[in-house]
Amino acid sequence: MALNRKTVLDRLLPRLPIKDRCELDDRYLVVRGGRATYKIHLGSGNVLMEPGSRYLCIVEGFSTKATPRSLSLPFEEDHTLSLILSKAFLLADDLKIKDQAILRQLPPDGKDPEAG
Repeated sequence: MALNRKTVLDRLLPRLPIKDRCELDDRYLVVRGGRATYKIHLGSGNVLMEPGSRYLCIVEGFSTKATPRSLSLPFEEDHTLSLILSKAFLLADDLKIKDQAILRQLPPDGKDPEAG
């Protein structure tokens, strides 16, 4: 599945407004935000923050799950790919995140919180 996701993302990324902030490597979609760089695992959809590969917990909200889509996507049967893309859009514009549960995990202004 991860290989299929990588193939779809490779074709899709150049058409997205966040294309300049994203790149694919072997196992991750790498997203450069204003606060940190994030690696979204193509197999699981889990997010790691760099530096240090710290886990970033982003829980899919009820409104996201409950909102019916009127647009049919070519990967509609792959919920993880949809999740990867939604996380990529969120993290590419991470300076606008308002969710306190996410903000508590992020460096405040692009600085590594463990650097002191």
